[in-house]
Amino acid sequence: MQNRSHAIRLESAQMQQIYQQVQQVASTKSTVLITGETGVGKEIIAQDIHHASARYRRSFKVVNCSAFPENGLLQSELFGHEKGAFTGATAQRVGMFEQTNGGTLFLDEIGEMFFEVQAMFLRVLETQTFTRLGGNKNIETDVRIIAATNKDLAAEIDNRTFRQDLYYRLSGFHIHMPPLRERREDIPLLVHAFISELSAAHRKHVTGITAEALQHLTSAAWPGNIRQLKNAIDRAIIVTQTHELAVGDLPAYIALVPQSTDSESDQQNVRSPLPVAVRQILERLSVVEFISIFGGIPVAVWERLPMKTQDSVIREASFKLAECLGSLQDTIYIAGKDRHQILTEVVQQRLEKYGNYTQAAKTLGIDRRTLKTYLENDDVSG
Repeated sequence: MQNRSHAIRLESAQMQQIYQQVQQVASTKSTVLITGETGVGKEIIAQDIHHASARYRRSFKVVNCSAFPENGLLQSELFGHEKGAFTGATAQRVGMFEQTNGGTLFLDEIGEMFFEVQAMFLRVLETQTFTRLGGNKNIETDVRIIAATNKDLAAEIDNRTFRQDLYYRLSGFHIHMPPLRERREDIPLLVHAFISELSAAHRKHVTGITAEALQHLTSAAWPGNIRQLKNAIDRAIIVTQTHELAVGDLPAYIALVPQSTDSESDQQNVRSPLPVAVRQILERLSVVEFISIFGGIPVAVWERLPMKTQDSVIREASFKLAECLGSLQDTIYIAGKDRHQILTEVVQQRLEKYGNYTQAAKTLGIDRRTLKTYLENDDVSG
């Protein structure tokens, strides 16, 4: 999502309108506020504005306001500090407003900015001047601000966690990014672009996707939007053994859960009864791995089954996985297996596939020590 060499021009009516807004605002000095759910591509639109502006030869810097757990750390990141300004400030630090002079500063998750910092930030917007922490010299800067949030800032104002005057200053030009479920016609183009990009990144020769697999991806709910879609393609490319992605290569939690119908259920965040450790590992399994481990069908046998038979097995498997990943039922069992058995069998499968602890742990998103506990202990803590 951050590599401009793989920028994707999407075709939905909503995105065409957004591209038009980008062109309208790019040539101005206006501050821009981009809103939308996590993973919809807000940073890409900010980059588009920068690259279409007169500042395109200058810096484009990003600060994620939610990445700083303390007020002073965010102040130092934005404004810099003088030597001795606080404990540990052993040297002068140049902040982002100085580093980005003449360019564009993208402030992601602006709704997470500390209330005290908001007043300092508002002053920069209004005067284009600031002072380093611990300093007394006014420093001039020429920075174009683009801010983004997935929060309802009007509600944050009511809660007294966001300044109303800052909100008005930021929202002079507002671009709203719709979620992926509201522009499904963009999904096939994104899928093919990600296949090309990620196939090259993994040094594989995946060139396409079957119609059935693409239909699964087009119909899925995608609460994580484009970022989640890209991660799904990434995993599928890693596990596939062919030049074309098939349903069996898709992450099981995508291909085996009931498909979206664009109803209210699309937007429901259903909590799973599964412990976090189990759920996270199940989400890293492809369809074939899930069926091999919990359906008792070896991969070699699966690959020889007719397509219609595979489809039938996938439909049956969908009920089991949906029960665990997409419902509020109390069970944490798959085919009679408890939590420890689930984790152990998945780990054993990865060890057989990759042959060493390090690679097996990496593909499951855990460390070597955790992987070994799944094999050695009778009781695994999540």
